[in-house]
Amino acid sequence: MFKNNPRLAALLDLILVLGMAFVVKELMMSVAWKYAGPVSLLCAVLLATWLIRRRGKRWSDYGLTLRKGWKSKLLLLPQAILMVAFRIWIAPLLPIAPSAEDRFADIANSPAFLMLWVGIAIVHGGFFEEMIYRGFTILKLTELLGDRSGWRMPLAIVLQAAIFGFRHMYYQGIGGALATGAMGIGFGLMFWLFRRNLWPLIIAHAATGTFAMTMRYLASIAPSDPG
Repeated sequence: MFKNNPRLAALLDLILVLGMAFVVKELMMSVAWKYAGPVSLLCAVLLATWLIRRRGKRWSDYGLTLRKGWKSKLLLLPQAILMVAFRIWIAPLLPIAPSAEDRFADIANSPAFLMLWVGIAIVHGGFFEEMIYRGFTILKLTELLGDRSGWRMPLAIVLQAAIFGFRHMYYQGIGGALATGAMGIGFGLMFWLFRRNLWPLIIAHAATGTFAMTMRYLASIAPSDPG
């Protein structure tokens, strides 16, 4: 039935994957809320991988591939730098709830927790979030809408950004959700302009996440001002 109706198949895939991310996160909130996001998105990536293969495709069809040719590879670094600059610019525009700092409090004076959260920033933030939201969700939405022409791709970008922002509200508050949603729109637009290539986004997201965790640690070990 789904092979004859690709729109229905895309809708089902979106419901299953995003539903998995939501349900697992809610279950994790009462157990280990700080790690609810990474664990739930790991489950979503595993499910998405299985569904993609059942549809006869690979993650390379959803942006996880390096473009052929030396020009594309040379463009990778400036594209990533552009995304880093955008994320640094968007981050302070709206207030983030104090619970956002509570989530990363273990980093203070702890190199072990710093390494843990740097790993999460790279794997969860860099890879999983970009794969699920910019790659899987945007392209599945365009499959659901029929194609990528006209208004369909911009609508898909806005919808995934809304989902992406909502997902972060549980620890960043409304301001953080709006800022994260704006980041989702910017990253989604770049995903489109970069010819559906996730790698610049992955590199930028992982780099800025790593930088943020490192700065939290350095601030915690800095000598206090005696004045």
